[in-house]
Amino acid sequence: MRYILPLCLAFLSGLFSTPAIQAQNYTAKSYKLTIEGGSTMHDWSSSATNVTVQSDITITNGVVEKINAATVNVATKSIKSHKNSGLMDSRTHETLKADKHPNITYVFTKVNSIQKSGTESTITVAGNLTIGGTSKPTELVLKVKTLPTGEIEIKGSKKILMSTYGINPPVFMLGALKVSDEVKLDFSVILQHK
Repeated sequence: MRYILPLCLAFLSGLFSTPAIQAQNYTAKSYKLTIEGGSTMHDWSSSATNVTVQSDITITNGVVEKINAATVNVATKSIKSHKNSGLMDSRTHETLKADKHPNITYVFTKVNSIQKSGTESTITVAGNLTIGGTSKPTELVLKVKTLPTGEIEIKGSKKILMSTYGINPPVFMLGALKVSDEVKLDFSVILQHK
């Protein structure tokens, strides 16, 4: 009987000294996805208004330790010009082949590197970005932070060439206005536990 109490205390001590590791499913609570580019006349920008994120993330002691799986889905026709231009929107949707390929997707494949600093991490991931039916390996650098609420904030940006995905940059006004091939994607998302 005298050995039971020390054994229980030893067990509890080991239990509480083990790092709290949790793999959990997360979905987007809020998001912002902006696409910016240039042209022969002026810069332009659009935002996506229909984005879904599904992810499986491991957290250890309140810090993102590992991304196990993630998929981002953007409804192509939800991309709208900041100038509320119906012509710009229809040209964008046509250029991105929205009728035939209604979604732009990013499917995570692996983590290339993780650098941690307190509750924040810089995570470089590999995945496949599919635009207009063409899929290409695409690396993203993510700034990841665990919030006091337990939610996860992810931010990043990526420059891509539309031609890499078989997209011909649109031309307006009989060729007087040509959109640049390079566009920049800026994104931020708050993930909540599913």
